[in-house]
Amino acid sequence: MKDKSRDNIKAAQLLEEKEFYDSSVSRSYYAAYLAAWHHLSKIGIQPLHEAKKGGIYWRHDLFPELLCDEYKLIGPDQMSKFEILYSRRIKADYYVDKVVKEEAGDSFKLASDFISLFLDNKGIIE
Repeated sequence: MKDKSRDNIKAAQLLEEKEFYDSSVSRSYYAAYLAAWHHLSKIGIQPLHEAKKGGIYWRHDLFPELLCDEYKLIGPDQMSKFEILYSRRIKADYYVDKVVKEEAGDSFKLASDFISLFLDNKGIIE
């Protein structure tokens, strides 16, 4: 998941530069999600859900709360930021309204901060 996280953040940056803001936001979210998943796996915590066609995963709607309340890896402010990433990803992937440049840039920064926290051990996100 570590490599996938890093690939997704690189893709998010390239997509933002080319003004594909919806796709950039989606990749930013997945970069953060996969970084957190990698960190959890590293400390021995595996996803709670099984996919119907095989595999395991973390439920996206519950993931920020699990990271904060269950596993104490992030605080309430960071949980809110993860929820912002998730809600923007939903907007980008499922709604008619387009993501704007500022949302894409902010999502890229938030995801980069989560990568620093979960993959690079850089501490708390501010």
